[in-house]
Amino acid sequence: MSTLPMEIRVDGQPGGTQGWPMDRGLHFGDGLFETMVVRGGRVRFMSLHRARLARGLARLQIKVDEEATWREAGDVAARHAGALLKLVVTRGDATDRGYAPSGNEKSRRVLLVYPPPDVLASQASEAGAVVLSARLGENPLLAGLKHTNRLEQILARIELATTGAFEGLMANSSGLLVSGTLSNVFLRLDGKWLTPRLDRCGIAGVMRAVVLREAVREGLDIREADIPFDALPRCESLCVTNVRMGLLPLSSVDGRALAHDPALEALARKVERLDD
Repeated sequence: MSTLPMEIRVDGQPGGTQGWPMDRGLHFGDGLFETMVVRGGRVRFMSLHRARLARGLARLQIKVDEEATWREAGDVAARHAGALLKLVVTRGDATDRGYAPSGNEKSRRVLLVYPPPDVLASQASEAGAVVLSARLGENPLLAGLKHTNRLEQILARIELATTGAFEGLMANSSGLLVSGTLSNVFLRLDGKWLTPRLDRCGIAGVMRAVVLREAVREGLDIREADIPFDALPRCESLCVTNVRMGLLPLSSVDGRALAHDPALEALARKVERLDD
């Protein structure tokens, strides 16, 4: 995938040359972001992205014109048959020193347009995962949010790069499985399909929500649970999700071959056809 955006818009206007030395997103990670796939001129699962962003804005008490934000995203998407959009909303420039917001900040929104995501389904038979030593800190106040402080994931990706594996699996400080470095996780353990709870840390992914929703419609029992990290050697199958790659079965964990589950592979094909 190209690392350079095709277009950058700042507060609804073409941008990209401004420097924002006082932006609280730069200083403190005081913001949120959404990564969205455009297909056929429309943002896939826009209602779920809107809902997650709204939850994050409410929890962080950042005020932004949400209607204008999503209208712009829709207008930009309409110009592309396929693309990847990244929407970043920060609290804006600091008006006082220190961590505490003054309440006078003017939020900033940045929309970046990238080429369409790579097709990863063809990699399913080759994609494997490894267990990482990097841990996610527990903070229920931020659990589920896609906030702009991703230092834990950055350190995890640095560790992953030394292994050659497709994805790395991460635990929290209590020793429970949380996620991959850039994905949510579904695994079959002792004959049951599970996905980690995200009430202590981790990102509540849009594709994770789609998979859970569609599993119910298909009569598949997938349960949220506390999953000990040391149970991974017993897992029978493993899938990872995000909006870019959909629901992707992995072939191995730490070199141990995993089984592919026909029911989850059928669910992956159904999810790939959905836009809402």
